Amino acid sequence: MEYLGRMNSYDRLITVWIYFQFVYAPCIFCLEYNDIHNLKREILTNYSPDIRPILNQSKAMIVITDFKLTSILSFDEKSGIFKTICYLGFVWTDEKLRWNSSIINVESINLQPSLIWKPRIILQNSAVELWNIDTGDGKNENVQIFSNGTIVYAYGGISTTRCDANLYYFPFDKHTCELIIINFESVDHVELILQDLPYRVFKFNNKEWRLLDVKKTQSLLHVFDPFNLLNITIHFQRKPAFYVLNILLPIPCLGFINIFVFGLPISSGERVSFAITILLTCVFFLNTIADRLPPVSEPLSLFNIMVMIVLLNSMLLGICSIFSYMLYEKQNQNRLVPEKVRKWTLYFTQKTNKISNNKTNTLVENIVKSDTENNVPASVEESTTKETVTWQTVSEISDKLFVRFFSILYAVEWIVYLILVINGLLL
Repeated sequence: MEYLGRMNSYDRLITVWIYFQFVYAPCIFCLEYNDIHNLKREILTNYSPDIRPILNQSKAMIVITDFKLTSILSFDEKSGIFKTICYLGFVWTDEKLRWNSSIINVESINLQPSLIWKPRIILQNSAVELWNIDTGDGKNENVQIFSNGTIVYAYGGISTTRCDANLYYFPFDKHTCELIIINFESVDHVELILQDLPYRVFKFNNKEWRLLDVKKTQSLLHVFDPFNLLNITIHFQRKPAFYVLNILLPIPCLGFINIFVFGLPISSGERVSFAITILLTCVFFLNTIADRLPPVSEPLSLFNIMVMIVLLNSMLLGICSIFSYMLYEKQNQNRLVPEKVRKWTLYFTQKTNKISNNKTNTLVENIVKSDTENNVPASVEESTTKETVTWQTVSEISDKLFVRFFSILYAVEWIVYLILVINGLLL
């Protein structure tokens, strides 16, 4: 007080105002523990959580409902188990839980969900015994009660539902999964109204799946009585970078490398072993994909089909390599080249420019005079053909034909695959 006596009137006024705001005023409006305890005991007197808290029981309870998706937790394509982290929010008016906030200076209180009435919600397509969102023993549930009877009830957790995988465009596949939420009381008693509530949840991205869209619709399920049905449709897509780099790109590379088996010298004896090595590698990739994809036949993955086609191409290419090797070995057996084989060899040799220019003109004239019925080039003088065509020449020409055939075959197959995949991505 001695200090206040030495202050001027303005400073004294400021000091008194600060004292009132921070020391005296909070004591006037502060609430004690007993105030909240007595309020809860009073409003819960003669209250039953099993009875709808509406005075006119012939009317339906109006409950505003909202769904918020936090993240896609996992999706097991083989078992068809879809897990998400989500929140459900409800707002309704409880006519039994009201008090006069002008007398009791409390605008809202929090209660345990088990103490009050709340809508009975289940997941119709749940994949576990718990037919609801797993909230972890109620740790993520909260009920806020306002003085006018408005109840805000929200809880979050892990939803585990069933969802069929569509792997036709794997690893660029898109999926659509549903969370079917049903109110276990008929519309005559409780009516759910789907509406966005003004609350936010923390969202985080999944490293394997990209969320595309979440659609919320409402409908009625008619059993004996109509029941409210909420359909939460979640559209998401796989992030394909890992599968493209580790599975998709090696397959066409193996296929085109396999063609170079015809570039190895036949005398080296490594052609067959090289072809078999590529074949076994394709089998390994096929097993890897089979372990990753679910054992379903409809729809079968396009990529799985492509790996099988590459495997069959490798088998065919190995057979062609053995055939070329057999032609080459006939040279050491001093066996003559058959007449038709000789003529076709000369024809394709001329086409691939593997004979000298001096003999080309003569061969072209003989080819033009070929027999039209058999469509085989005309005979060439035996002395000329014997000097030109050997089994080694036949083997070399067959190698060049195989290279062209398999190059065109691989290119057409992968172009068709890319067209189908791009068309699926644009849908």
